[in-house]
Amino acid sequence: MIGARVAAQALELLGPIDGPMVVVGGGATLSSRLPAARDGEAAAAAICSFLGEPADAAARGRCLDAIAARLVPGAPLVVVDHNQPRAWWPRVLACVPLALRGLGPSRARHPVAREVRDHGFTIERLRFAAGERVQLVLARRC
Repeated sequence: MIGARVAAQALELLGPIDGPMVVVGGGATLSSRLPAARDGEAAAAAICSFLGEPADAAARGRCLDAIAARLVPGAPLVVVDHNQPRAWWPRVLACVPLALRGLGPSRARHPVAREVRDHGFTIERLRFAAGERVQLVLARRC
């Protein structure tokens, strides 16, 4: 689930949005504040969180493809995922929430930006949050 600060940063990265959005994995933190796109309706933007989930490439790929199918061309997408901090002591601390979810430390090294790019998006920005434990990738649908 996305915390309030990370959710605010994800919304800031999206910028002003004119239209409904797709929110995947964000939970109540985001869903209650955003106009949601109905089933089958084109979306103007999307936020997808992979926090707390295993790095199952096939499942993540299906999720990103489904989001791409709903977004209008040029629409922004913010993907939120785990990240491995650069300094050693924050890296050790970042392992704790992963371990509590049954995930190993390698989960924080999953190349989410490359994965998003490989599913038809152009990467625009990468930002870190929560002491580098979380990464936010801003991309646009091609």
